[in-house]
Amino acid sequence: MTASRSRVVVVVGLLLLLAAVAPVVGVEQVIGSPDVDVFSPDNEVHPGEETTLPVYLSNTGQLRQSGPAEYVDRVTTARGLTFTVSDGDAPIDVNTGRYPVGSVPEGTAGPFPVSITVAEDAPPGTYRLPVRVRYAYTLMVDYSTSPPDFVDSTRDRRQYLTVVVRDVPRFEVVNTSSSVGVGGRGNVSVTVENVGTDPARDATLRLDSPSDEVFLGTRSTSSRAFTGTWNPGERRTFAFAARTTDDAVIREYPLVARVAYRDRDGIGRTSRELTTGFTPLPEQTFAVSNLSTDLYVGEPGTIRGTVVNTGPRTVTDATLVYTSSTPNLQPVDREVALGRLAPGEQRDFAYEMTVSERASATTLPANLSVRYRDGEGNRGTSDPLEPSVVVAPERTWLAVTPESNTFTVDSENRLTIRIRNVEGVPLRNVVARLSVDAPFETESRVAYVDDLRPNASATLAFELTVSEDAVPTRSSVRLNVTADRPDGETIHLDTYDVPVVVADEAGPTDIVVLVAGSLVALALLVGGWLWIRR
Repeated sequence: MTASRSRVVVVVGLLLLLAAVAPVVGVEQVIGSPDVDVFSPDNEVHPGEETTLPVYLSNTGQLRQSGPAEYVDRVTTARGLTFTVSDGDAPIDVNTGRYPVGSVPEGTAGPFPVSITVAEDAPPGTYRLPVRVRYAYTLMVDYSTSPPDFVDSTRDRRQYLTVVVRDVPRFEVVNTSSSVGVGGRGNVSVTVENVGTDPARDATLRLDSPSDEVFLGTRSTSSRAFTGTWNPGERRTFAFAARTTDDAVIREYPLVARVAYRDRDGIGRTSRELTTGFTPLPEQTFAVSNLSTDLYVGEPGTIRGTVVNTGPRTVTDATLVYTSSTPNLQPVDREVALGRLAPGEQRDFAYEMTVSERASATTLPANLSVRYRDGEGNRGTSDPLEPSVVVAPERTWLAVTPESNTFTVDSENRLTIRIRNVEGVPLRNVVARLSVDAPFETESRVAYVDDLRPNASATLAFELTVSEDAVPTRSSVRLNVTADRPDGETIHLDTYDVPVVVADEAGPTDIVVLVAGSLVALALLVGGWLWIRR
């Protein structure tokens, strides 16, 4: 044992002896020590909470022999104080390590924040957290010498902090489901349970979407639902309208829920963040197959095909919508009802189309889309379906050849025209209407052919009168022809210009008639004179 250590032991022994008897008068010594306690007045915590515990140090100081104030302060001050809070047997994790405080004179020091995490399943109750307090101090000052003589020591004490875990509501997400597809809308349902030991009053669940691809409600990033009093062990399911953007991918997107409520004391509180997620369903898609068209410039036609539900969900109230991209190609009706379509199910459709005479022979996309309701009753519209359709050039239909078309001025005649079906489509109820201008007139304008097969011919006859004011010339009359196609559609085949020739009159002129009459009269006179002479 060293001399200095022996001296300390002797001095401590003397101090203990002095503590047992009355102070000795005339002794120039100050004897005492710090007396440090650890406590936390704000010590109520909740399960599942990560919080800061405010720790205070109280030094009451113990004085055995008083003296000058400076030496009294010396013996009652804890120097270089540090403390360490441990978990002990409590369901609490202490996140703060050894805390350096420094000198603590008589009085109270703090607060010193100590971070703790309370376990989610921590039972309500009172717990003690061990605290190790270490510091140095001066136990005696002998100021009878110059300089004074100081006797120092250290102390390592074990104390406890009291922490109360209160009955509170606690919440956990137990299930999440979704009917939202990529680029569509639907519902996200979140089921939350109060796993705590106390009811929550005036509870409101707030759901947030931190992803740019997911929106709640009307393109918002958050939505709320009120649920009133929420008892321990009770599960509540909340449905939120949601939608995803067209560029969303099939992966799990996070959702963050918080419950705001009032506790049993009426104090407003907010739960910790409850993180969950959902994965969008694949995009609801449709396809068009078996497309066929019979579109020709200047006549009505039809677009036929089949719509197939290629998506993952059954849709109802499905409607195929045609959006025209040109005024020269228009559907008679824009919408075709498809009804209910399960995945993989198909439905045939047909659009009656009108093709303008101003249309061009071309290939262009048919702008189709499917409007539907999903299983949640939400409306949706598919991406555009753009199958290509062909508009063929205007059909010739008939070869028109005049057979009897030469007439004289001031005559009434029979105009005959031969028509031949040059298309590969049989025609019925062929009606030809003659349209004439001066110097022609007609009382029989219409001719009819019951059936005109491909390459078959028929002769049409019309009455045609040439005015006496006409002059020899080459002219024409117009022939408008309509017919019924095999599908029953009446179409205007075309307007044909039929050539007509007006020729000179075939009979004698007035001078010829006068000369001939004179010769006949002269012959009669000569004959009569000869007969009398005989």
